[in-house]
Amino acid sequence: MPAGARALAVAPDFAGTIWAPNGHAAFRSQDGGHSWQRVRDSTGALGVAFSESHAYVIVPDGARIGDYGGRALARGLPTPAPFVSISSPYHRTDRFYALDADGGLWLSINQGRHWQRLRAQGLPPNGVTVSSVRDLITMPDIVYVCTTQGLYRSLDDGASFQAVAGVADPRMVAMTTDDQDLVLVAAGDGLYRSVDRGAHFSKVSDAVATAVAYDPRNHRLAYAAVGDRLLRSTDAGATWNR
Repeated sequence: MPAGARALAVAPDFAGTIWAPNGHAAFRSQDGGHSWQRVRDSTGALGVAFSESHAYVIVPDGARIGDYGGRALARGLPTPAPFVSISSPYHRTDRFYALDADGGLWLSINQGRHWQRLRAQGLPPNGVTVSSVRDLITMPDIVYVCTTQGLYRSLDDGASFQAVAGVADPRMVAMTTDDQDLVLVAAGDGLYRSVDRGAHFSKVSDAVATAVAYDPRNHRLAYAAVGDRLLRSTDAGATWNR
């Protein structure tokens, strides 16, 4: 797989395409990570999220959209600031969270056409990646931001944040609507997992990953990008195959 993946995400197409933007381009695999192809017109891709109708890929000068399978990207879209990370809380949604280069947090409720800056009270201005998941339908989204000061979590749609203990040097968080109790974190010294919504974390691997993802339709499948290798877990992130 491409080295240095900055994000991993499983698309809602029938093939379950895995995307891996790495800052140079976006790459995709339609065979579980065994082979990878570069997505055309994805130069500089930093992250990807999936709306009701398309893949939304952030690039240094805005965003580009395309099909779930990653055959190609089409027209560019403006963003209010240079985004470095993006997340959708569930599959086939109009709702995106994005983090800009200055650590500002943004929300779009119409597939990235318009953005609103969130208050994000308590969040340090040095965010690295953002991740989100839809809780129960009557509850606000859960939003995690990895920062150089540690891991922060919002339980109110990004309005306010508090520090989360148990993980040093967090790099990316993965969650899934198939089981909202699961939280997987790629950190500077390995992989950490929580089975109680982030209340407690335990180290599950010494592999130093740059990106992690759960399959949102099957919580038992998890992925971690380690250099130019894709690690896979079939027991919800408890153990990992190299």
